[in-house]
Amino acid sequence: MGKLINYLGRLLGERVDILIMPRLGGSVKFKVRVLTLVLLAALWLLVTLAGLLFFIRAYDYNITKADNELMRVKMKLIGDELERGRKYLELTRTTDTQMRQMLGMPGGKFINLPKGWEAAKEKEDERARELLGKDLKDLTAEEFEKYVDSIEEHAKTRLASFQEIAWYFANRREGLNSTPSIRPSSARISSGFGYRLDPFGQRTTKRHNGIDFAGKPDSPIFVTADGVVRHAGWVPSYGQAILVDHGFGYSTLYAHTTGVRVKAGDVVKRGDKIATMGSSGRSTGTHLHYEVWKDGQAVNPRNYFK
Repeated sequence: MGKLINYLGRLLGERVDILIMPRLGGSVKFKVRVLTLVLLAALWLLVTLAGLLFFIRAYDYNITKADNELMRVKMKLIGDELERGRKYLELTRTTDTQMRQMLGMPGGKFINLPKGWEAAKEKEDERARELLGKDLKDLTAEEFEKYVDSIEEHAKTRLASFQEIAWYFANRREGLNSTPSIRPSSARISSGFGYRLDPFGQRTTKRHNGIDFAGKPDSPIFVTADGVVRHAGWVPSYGQAILVDHGFGYSTLYAHTTGVRVKAGDVVKRGDKIATMGSSGRSTGTHLHYEVWKDGQAVNPRNYFK
């Protein structure tokens, strides 16, 4: 190892002659040490590598700068499209409200909302309106992402709203046909809806869930809305009774009848004759006991007469 170091020391310390001979003029001769040549070569190599590295970095910088400029242009185009989309969504909100008002939908808002949902939705809409009110160039990356999410959420909300409007419009006519709206009998009303004295002589009041029509035996009884017969037959106290399900939360009951003309499963239309007036069951005389039920609650049938 020592010999190698001594050899390299002698080699680097030796002088070499460098002769420059121009084509015109005299020659020039230099004497330099080998160590000097090695240092000059190393310096040239370092300068060359530094220049190459600088060129590569400058090239990457220019490419990155061009990419960033292109990205800014694309983001501006995307931002303009999103802003245009947001404005169209605001127009659909107005159209949505107008359509609901034209169709008579309650309050211009969703129907049958779960409790508390509407208030939470209003807070979310308020936050979205605050964000959408900002200029796009002022948004951070996180805010821009929220901006896009807000537009998507608004679009989903409008789609759901228009689907509800379409459903409401398609079922409105059917719903009207399914709402009790005529008298089941032309006979006079002998007993109203609500509490009354017991008709069988007891000195107590009792809730009367329908109204009574007193008429002649075998007088016709008509169904008051479109529906499906769920029961037609004997019911304790009610005698021969018919229960019709009209959908949309409505059902009607016709009791103390005779001459029943329908059976369970039959589809009936408003005005169809379904039975005749009798005195079956627990009754004080020939009459029809008629009830209207809405969403599981007995309601006053008088409110549904035209």
